[in-house]
Amino acid sequence: MSTKLDVDEKTAAKLRELAAAGGVTVQQLLATYVPGLSPAKSNGNGAGGESLIPAFEEWADSFPKDVPPLSVEAVSRASIYRDQ
Repeated sequence: MSTKLDVDEKTAAKLRELAAAGGVTVQQLLATYVPGLSPAKSNGNGAGGESLIPAFEEWADSFPKDVPPLSVEAVSRASIYRDQ
């Protein structure tokens, strides 16, 4: 079932563009950014998060694979607070 919303054409076009760029539907895009639209709700003990796993893995896979990891020195406390 679908429902039409009164949205100006510029906004609708931008939503379609953002969804296409992310490889998701407009509904999925909106569920990501609008509180209460996501069907997966946790009850506080972690239950309900199983449906978030594929979305997280897809997000993680969207990053470049050829970027080297940060060194231990780069993320050390001394490096982070070097100027203080």
